[in-house]
Order: sequence, then C-alpha cells, then structure tokens
Amino acid sequence: MTEAPTWVLVDTKKVTAPAATRDEYRFRSGIEERHRQLKCFIDLTDFKSRSFSLIWNQVVFVALAYSLMQLYLRRVSRPELNRHTLPRLRRQLMPTQAVIIIYFSNRFALLSPLEYTGLLLNLPPEAAQKILAKTRRLQRELDQELKLVRPP
Repeated sequence: MTEAPTWVLVDTKKVTAPAATRDEYRFRSGIEERHRQLKCFIDLTDFKSRSFSLIWNQVVFVALAYSLMQLYLRRVSRPELNRHTLPRLRRQLMPTQAVIIIYFSNRFALLSPLEYTGLLLNLPPEAAQKILAKTRRLQRELDQELKLVRPP
C-alpha cells in the first residue's frame, strides 16, 4: 500500500495558524499567471524613451491599466476572463456584430455599417440633403434632451 505524498510549505513569516498559510498558498497559481501575462503579453520592454521618469510612468500606467481591467472584469461578473491573455480578452469583450436598423412604413432593413455607408454615399444629392437635415435636427433634439437630464 502506497502512502500519500507528504508536502511541506516553508514560510519565513512568523506563523500563528499553519492552516492559514496553507489556505493562502492557493493564491499562488493566480499570482503566477498574472505575472506571466504582464511579462509575456503586456509589453513592458517597448519603451520609447531612455528617460527614467518616462519609463517609470509607462510601467505605472501599464500596471494601472491592467488593474483597472481586472476590476472591470469583476464588476461585470466575468472573473473567469482574468486568466485570459489581452488579445483573447479583447475578442471576448468586443461586440461581435454592429447592425443598423432602418424602419419605415412597417418595414425594416438590417444593414452592416459598411452597407449603410455605401447606401448613403450612393443617394442622389437631394435625398442626401434631406437625410442630412433630418440627422442634424435629431442631433439638436438629442443634445437638448441630454442637457435637461438631472441626476437622480
């Protein structure tokens, strides 16, 4: 009969409760993964300046941006994305499809932004002017509505 392997955790800190040290050890893999992401995927070596203060500012800014992303993932209840690399994280969080809906007389069309832009660019000048005037009016009304909004 083989015995279960014995493992030992050595710590330089004065330990009052050995079980607490063992429980804190579970954070190690998460800390190492985040360190690997910072080292491998968030390029802290591409400095544009040789000035120590600018390099220091870049490192602080990158660390702050990384921390803010982690806080955002917690806030939107997506902590499982914490372990993903930055490129994969962007793919997960970015919208997958943008659609413009045009509605008129109980009919509608779903267009991609490129299809919509192509449609607008191919309009006759008088139709384009009518759409431009309507768009400007809607923008003014929206601006006015936003100015009247009061905080709760």
